[in-house]
Amino acid sequence: MAFIVPTVPTVANLIDGEWVEGSGSDVLTVLNPATGEELSRFTTSTTEDIDRAVAAARAAQPAWATLSGRQRSEILHTIAGEFSARIEEFVGLEVLDAGKPVTAATEAELPDIADSVRYFAGAARVLSGQAAGEYVAGTTTLIRREPLGVVAGVTPWNYPLWQAVWKIIPALAAGNTVVLKPAEMTPLSTVAFAVLAQAHLPNGVINIVNGLGSVVGAALASHPDVDLVSFTGSTATGRAIAAAAADRPNRTVMELGGNAPVIVFDDVDVDAAAEAIVEAALYNAGQECMAATRLIVAETVADKFLHAIVEQLQQVHIGDTTDESTTLGPLISANQLARIEKLIANRPVGSAVLFGGSRVDRPGFYLEPTLISGLSQDDDLIQQEIFGPVLTAQTFIEETEAITMANGVRFGLAGSVWTRDVGRGLRVVNALNFGNVWINTHLVVAPDLPIGGFNQSGYGKEGGSLGVEEFTRVKQIGINLS
Repeated sequence: MAFIVPTVPTVANLIDGEWVEGSGSDVLTVLNPATGEELSRFTTSTTEDIDRAVAAARAAQPAWATLSGRQRSEILHTIAGEFSARIEEFVGLEVLDAGKPVTAATEAELPDIADSVRYFAGAARVLSGQAAGEYVAGTTTLIRREPLGVVAGVTPWNYPLWQAVWKIIPALAAGNTVVLKPAEMTPLSTVAFAVLAQAHLPNGVINIVNGLGSVVGAALASHPDVDLVSFTGSTATGRAIAAAAADRPNRTVMELGGNAPVIVFDDVDVDAAAEAIVEAALYNAGQECMAATRLIVAETVADKFLHAIVEQLQQVHIGDTTDESTTLGPLISANQLARIEKLIANRPVGSAVLFGGSRVDRPGFYLEPTLISGLSQDDDLIQQEIFGPVLTAQTFIEETEAITMANGVRFGLAGSVWTRDVGRGLRVVNALNFGNVWINTHLVVAPDLPIGGFNQSGYGKEGGSLGVEEFTRVKQIGINLS
């Protein structure tokens, strides 16, 4: 599909059905990470803007919740249909705004987002609950699942539209209203989606407030009329959001950072595994919290396997994100590029850059795909979330050693095991302290499946029936039979 340059939407706040500028005094700029050129600019928002948006959501929620599941589902399916019909427009916005290679956006990400809207639209009709019955003699007990009220969403810059959809649509399906803060670096596709959705929704059901996380995100998290905060982003910011929400207290769902181990045993098909792992490591330029980052390789096959990884990295095509042959796009910003360059530069003595490691001499914020070996468990490149096109390599001898190395970080979001031994594969994934684990594959996601981490990668689930249920509360109703 040839790239179609989209119309860049005006970035503003959607409050009670009206598009209005933020009332703050600062102006933020949205850049194309592939070129560094300005795409848009907008005025920041204040706590007063948040108050108005939350008040609108609160006022609209009772009528929205009163609609039957069928009625809400039909409205959301209408949104899904229009989104699917206009998908090329949203491909273009994600390419410009977030630096997605057009082929990846066209063939994978945007079709998956369209599928997510359809899935969550259907979820409005299939909420689960415990069967009614006489759990105590003489009393019939019913379990009722209800909407929470007002849901606040705070989304990251790496998957701006994906994360917006995964928060907005299931929350609406369950009968809630929403106030969403997009990442300030990537608001374009979310604003365009809100324009589309608002045409089919009552005023106040969906509200968008743009601005700085330190102002807008904090105000949403601590707002007395917000019933749940769904946040996706870094662990450090997640802590601040959770602390602000705890004062009320507000319920929270936290999908935070990751540092995924990839355990490779010596019985794998080396070339096939290397190809799949590199794809899972470099998708979205490695700016993916579940990216296949930490290679933990059996010592007996390490040289051969790392050679195969380098061969795969040599085939990566860095270029214009609108070119269909490009497979690796830019990092989101100059700051993100500088942060990863610093991690690489400060690697320990004795480590080796087997491939890449440098910024690319072209406009934008590009970094070569990189492989670094000779690292110890306590090195920053192992312990910190890199969030870029960088793989690290460690080796092991015993299975228990591999498990210890995999679990030896503060994160617990995702990991994978590569082996032809089914028993060993199951044994190892059972021992991994990560919320999403795979055997002989990595980064397999779908709206039907719950995503969520352990440890400092957060809590709660997004996606699947469990993710929809996060946006509900459970009420027990007892009926005396006498």
